[in-house]
Amino acid sequence: MELNTLANLAEIFGAVVVVGGLAFAVVQITQFRRQRRDVVAMELARSVRSAEFAHALRIVLSLPTGVGAAELRERGAAYEDAAMVVSLTLESVGIMVHRRTAAPEMVWELIGGVSVTAWDKLKGWAEDLRREHGCEKFDEWMEWLADHMTRHFDEPGAEPAFRRYRDWSPRTVVPDLRFGVSRRGEAVLGGPEVSREPTAACPR
Repeated sequence: MELNTLANLAEIFGAVVVVGGLAFAVVQITQFRRQRRDVVAMELARSVRSAEFAHALRIVLSLPTGVGAAELRERGAAYEDAAMVVSLTLESVGIMVHRRTAAPEMVWELIGGVSVTAWDKLKGWAEDLRREHGCEKFDEWMEWLADHMTRHFDEPGAEPAFRRYRDWSPRTVVPDLRFGVSRRGEAVLGGPEVSREPTAACPR
């Protein structure tokens, strides 16, 4: 084999290796981003279902829309604490959405309505504190989040998830061979027979 031919083959092989390496890197980066978003989604879900946030949110939702700082103080420290817990939590969510760490669509589905309603309740309080302290940064990301959730996702007449996704089904059904049933409860090959009769725990 001539030297020129070997050189050409080596050049082609090098190009293939480079292209393959780039493709592998792209796949790895894509998987990393997906994993990071999954982690963020789980952490976000965990934070908004904590007992502290749930208790604070219940108090905030009981407030009149646009309640001011003076009225909130009159109601007691528990109300001010609840407002602070909700606002700081939604501040963090707003920053994550802006930096594209958390997908806005996921945030809307998870707490979109809560973020909009909470801002409606606490807007007067936040604006009063901004004036008192001479700083407009207080609750800036909470306001930004509520504004963007409203402008981009809150469509008039939009159906709730239980209607909009009524016909949804998993892309794949993974069999659970330990029990001989798939995740849809269907009998699979290699597993024991599964009774289809209704039980007291799971009536039809």
